[in-house]
Amino acid sequence: MKCPVPSTQYQVRAHPSLGTGHWALLLAFLFASCSFFSKTKSTIYTIDRVPSQVTAARTTPMAINSIELPAGFDRKEIVVRKANNQLDVRGTEQWPATLSDVVLHTLAYDLADRLPAGMMILPGATKPASAKSIDIVFEDLSAGPDPKVVLDARIGSARERIEVPVTSLKSADVATGMSQALAQLADRLVAR
Repeated sequence: MKCPVPSTQYQVRAHPSLGTGHWALLLAFLFASCSFFSKTKSTIYTIDRVPSQVTAARTTPMAINSIELPAGFDRKEIVVRKANNQLDVRGTEQWPATLSDVVLHTLAYDLADRLPAGMMILPGATKPASAKSIDIVFEDLSAGPDPKVVLDARIGSARERIEVPVTSLKSADVATGMSQALAQLADRLVAR
């Protein structure tokens, strides 16, 4: 004979699950909150060309072959010198491209404005064999710690040093000072 075993009954409750609409709403909320907190707005500054008068005719076209900037400055972020040889890298204040690309194009177009048509070979254009190639090594192209932009460059065996006072070391003033310094460099290159 078998002994009956008392059975215990467990009541199983069904938990309401989230429907697809609820999951989608939850995911949308999570994505929106993450992007809200992680959005940092970058301000883009440009180094603008400074127009000038066309100079006397050149017989040989010129082209910028290469540009070299000091270590730590060839980046998208604006960099300003601080006291004690430190750098202020401004992560949300940027150039539209790396500084070397911006300087190359600004200087090339400054030169094109100052030379007769066809005498400046712009970046990306085919360079004729007769063109005079220029290699520019910037030993300094920066602002700070004093309120000025300093451009110190070697072009072949020549050296050019330009200092442009700026009203402050705010990024907008730094960009304006660099525009003026590159325009003065263009004037000196054309005068050679």
